Amino acid sequence: MPATVSTASADARRLVLGAAIGFDVEEVRVFVESLRANGYDGDVTMLIRWPGLRVGRYLKSRGVDVIRVFQTRSFSRSVHAKRYAIYLDYLRARSGHYDQVMMADVRDVVFQCNPFAGIDSPKCHFYLESASRTIGADATNSRWVRGCFTAAEAEALAHRRISCSGITIGGTAEIIAYLEHMVAKIAAMPLRIYRTIGHGYDQAIHNYLVYLDPDIDGIVEENNGHIATMALEPREFYRLDAAARIHGPDGRLYPICHQYDRFADIRAAVEARYAK
Repeated sequence: MPATVSTASADARRLVLGAAIGFDVEEVRVFVESLRANGYDGDVTMLIRWPGLRVGRYLKSRGVDVIRVFQTRSFSRSVHAKRYAIYLDYLRARSGHYDQVMMADVRDVVFQCNPFAGIDSPKCHFYLESASRTIGADATNSRWVRGCFTAAEAEALAHRRISCSGITIGGTAEIIAYLEHMVAKIAAMPLRIYRTIGHGYDQAIHNYLVYLDPDIDGIVEENNGHIATMALEPREFYRLDAAARIHGPDGRLYPICHQYDRFADIRAAVEARYAK
């Protein structure tokens, strides 16, 4: 069962899921400390590599439940792909416990507000990356898509903006439906896929679900709104204040910043803020 932090707050029926397999304390600290510091007091469950004693103790001390995953080098299913099946099983067993769920990357995410604030629709919310790059124009995303799908499907995705698979937020039933489709697509991938196109092919499947699967009725959100996915944006677009909070050029404070670590000065400031 998840480690419940509160049963009375607005977050009592919310869940944050993160994958930190292979990470130690320093690689999860910003995620966890910023999440708790910015008003979220609901449940958090994180995947860690077995036995993960040190990181497990730290997470437990912050009210984070852990699932220990025995992970060896895989030539068929990477950690990035395997997490979805674990999430699906976990949520199916607890579908009546939560109304909203966020699935998030861990190492490069910092929270600046409650991550669920302002999200009222139960639909899956999918978040775009920079407007400067389409799937077809990005070498990595294009390779993943062409490796996973037919030429016609790859062509249909080529002109689309990149939706980042790193963070998805939605109602529990809607997240479960998304995960069912994701897990089915992953299971159908040839076993050689990990060797031929790399570990991140779940990103290709994510974009397929967002744009081409008629059963996934989600909301596609612009970048630098609820989430700033920063890696493909110019450094000058973002401003750090004296408290190491990340703003846009108009002063907007982003509730969630993803890939902040791509900029060395921002990474140093954020990590210093949440250092022990």
